[in-house]
Amino acid sequence: MALFLNTMLFAFLALFPILNPPAMAPIFLQLTSGVRDEQRNHLAALIGFYTWAFLTLLLVLGGWALKLLGISIPVIAIAGGLLVFHSAWRMLNRDPRVSESDKAELQTVLLDKAFFPLTMPFTAGPGSIAVTLSLVPRGPIWHPQTFTSFLATSCGIGLAALTVFLFYRFGTKAIRRLGATGEATLSQLSAFILLAIGVQIVWSGLRELIRGL
Repeated sequence: MALFLNTMLFAFLALFPILNPPAMAPIFLQLTSGVRDEQRNHLAALIGFYTWAFLTLLLVLGGWALKLLGISIPVIAIAGGLLVFHSAWRMLNRDPRVSESDKAELQTVLLDKAFFPLTMPFTAGPGSIAVTLSLVPRGPIWHPQTFTSFLATSCGIGLAALTVFLFYRFGTKAIRRLGATGEATLSQLSAFILLAIGVQIVWSGLRELIRGL
């Protein structure tokens, strides 16, 4: 039991700083600024669930799939970092005002984007993928000890995904108390931080590729 709890806690502590729900909540609020609160709360629940399901599936199948396809972790980091950079750049340069037609479109379309791009790469991006792949237990999955490690790691992923839901669901209320000016400033600052994260992810992937030459 102690080993199970230690493995679960280790997985949670490894993923929480990478997912970073406190910093991502303002970005989530900005991306969903044109939808009703009920839909935003539903999206928060979907993103939390999808984060757990995606990373758990990656935990089970990811290592083998990457080896089969011949794709390395640095390559995934570069591709994901470029996606994050592109999205953050658009957030920094778009008109903050949302028209009524845009709001109507968002209300009907945004739920279809709960997995991509709101879960991946915005929430569970290349960093989370790399960390999850590093948590893959060694040994055959049918071995009792290995299976227990998979289960404990999945529970740790679930705890991290729960924090995503909680911050996305309730953190937006605290952000709104800052007022329109404070909210806009925080959103722009968060978008700039996301831009820097994208650059950092790309650089980390390039550095690993260069080291491997």
